[in-house]
Amino acid sequence: MHDAGGVRRMLRGAALPLAVLLLLSPGHASAGPKLVGPSVDAACAVPDSILAPGLAPGGGLPQVSAQLAAGRPLSVLIVHSGKSAAKPGIVGYPARLESELARRLPGQEVRTTVLSLAGEAAPAMVAPLSRAVEERKPALVIWQTGTVDAMRGLDLESFGAALQSGIADVQRRGADIIIMDMQYSMHTAQLIDFAPYMSYMSWLAQSSNVFHFPRYDIMRHWVEDGRVDFADESDGAKQRAYEFVHRCIGQLLAESVATMIDPLSVNRRPGVSN
Repeated sequence: MHDAGGVRRMLRGAALPLAVLLLLSPGHASAGPKLVGPSVDAACAVPDSILAPGLAPGGGLPQVSAQLAAGRPLSVLIVHSGKSAAKPGIVGYPARLESELARRLPGQEVRTTVLSLAGEAAPAMVAPLSRAVEERKPALVIWQTGTVDAMRGLDLESFGAALQSGIADVQRRGADIIIMDMQYSMHTAQLIDFAPYMSYMSWLAQSSNVFHFPRYDIMRHWVEDGRVDFADESDGAKQRAYEFVHRCIGQLLAESVATMIDPLSVNRRPGVSN
């Protein structure tokens, strides 16, 4: 059983990440470099009921942990179906993720790359996703999908088969994978039924032993809690909302990744004395 209390404190920004607590436990207190860094900003934090259930502290990312233990740069590939261009003056969540992971892994090089498959549903993403993993050889893939499928009303069986195939291909090629669902806005939620696709992603993640990052539920919590307002159409408000979402998604994603890394792998890096 995982330490649910520890995960809860980490996600609420009230304590150090669980990986740090593990490293500070007896037997690890003096064991060289540690997973460190700030927890999530209070404005970004979400209840543990949203994010914590799918986390596997210290054991959810074996390929990432192995890459760290070998002293190699941590390479992350983000695959999505949105437009690749970021809004002017805004740092997107992939760059935020890279900097946030670097803060949590002092001395560790982190590289994130992005593959944009604009407008593609999950079935059409599988082949280019697999090719990219084969060519770039990342330790971790973050596959953002489901939006286009829900918009088109794609058959759930086809959607699920594509997800299963993509996950299996990534794992077969020696990378860990996190699946991320769609964004939330009250307007799109009224027009598109995302629920069946999110439920399928959650079920498949559990059965495949991978982490499902619930972006939709995270953003819905922020909206319902009054932390971000997507209804204000003014340029300034849209800029602030966009910046908030990307900053906070980057933080929560980095914290989730750091939590799932085997803390001992950081201390096995070449040149690290224990």
